[in-house]
Amino acid sequence: MKFLRHTIRVARLSACCLLLPVLVSVLHAQDGTKIPGLTAGDRIPPISAKDQTGTPQTFDTLKGKHGLLLLFSRSADWCPFCKQQLMQLQQAKQEFAAKGIHVASITYDSPAILKSFADRKGITYPMLSDPQSQIIRAFGILNPDGKGFAAGIPYPGMYYITPDGIIQKRFFETQYFDRFTPNNAYAELFGGATPAAKSVVTEQGPHLTLQLAQSDTVVGPGSRLELLVKIHPAPKVHVYAPGAETHGYKVVSLVLDTSPNFRALPTIYPPGTIMVFRALKESVPVYSKSVVIRQDIVMTAARDFIHSIGQGRQVEISGTFNYQACDDHQCFNPVNEPVKWTVRVEPLDTVRAPEAIRHK
Repeated sequence: MKFLRHTIRVARLSACCLLLPVLVSVLHAQDGTKIPGLTAGDRIPPISAKDQTGTPQTFDTLKGKHGLLLLFSRSADWCPFCKQQLMQLQQAKQEFAAKGIHVASITYDSPAILKSFADRKGITYPMLSDPQSQIIRAFGILNPDGKGFAAGIPYPGMYYITPDGIIQKRFFETQYFDRFTPNNAYAELFGGATPAAKSVVTEQGPHLTLQLAQSDTVVGPGSRLELLVKIHPAPKVHVYAPGAETHGYKVVSLVLDTSPNFRALPTIYPPGTIMVFRALKESVPVYSKSVVIRQDIVMTAARDFIHSIGQGRQVEISGTFNYQACDDHQCFNPVNEPVKWTVRVEPLDTVRAPEAIRHK
């Protein structure tokens, strides 16, 4: 048995490509922690504001059975990236409602501006008006860079708040034009794409099945969406999780092709299950059951890309998923499986509120 394990290990070492960046990516995933304000575990301050219809709203009137996804946005008047995210929230509303979570937004806009935008874009969730930025300040996210008519804007981002008023998760980016899509938040909160995404592709192999999905099929410039790779090892088969490279094994890796149309953030690999090789005196992390690997990408907001969109364009995201499957007796040849996702990028909304009510 010792000789057999030694033989297997030699085979694995000969095919090994040490992937230290994989482990680094887990440790340095971008999460907007440089943005100030309330964070996970904090209790939210009281919320009291009128929405676009003039209806008074509080946290109790806003929340669903399982809480509230609350989007802080700069303006529904002059900020095209904000308007894009506000529309995405409308598109995600039903999916969150199915999970018992309601959605709402807060801006420093007047109720008149919010009503104008809601009527034009068919927004049906509560859009709260905070013209004095009292709620924005209470959450600690007032942006001091807002000057002139922009004075009072928040750092844009989303909070998922539990029914008892505790922040469970926040979704903030360090650049104002980079925005989590609400469907990305859904994928992170619930571990998979929304049913509405309907973008699952299966690659069937003899030792491993891949299912590809994505949080969004339609995005805009600056949108941060999530790509998902669900792996299903065959019975009695395993692949190596990050951390196993320290023992000389080839670990799984998702590698996207570079593109000027987006940037890839560090890939998130779930922790593996420890497999003990007694003959080798090793304890190694592996995937022997289904797991989901997550890859966030951010569509570029470069001016030339925005100008190239026209009425909308398709963008392909391609790459390879690399692995080497093994069973209790042998390791099989390494596999570099091509993977591909496609998203439609829509143009930004640059229409402002009517002159009489817009910010000046």
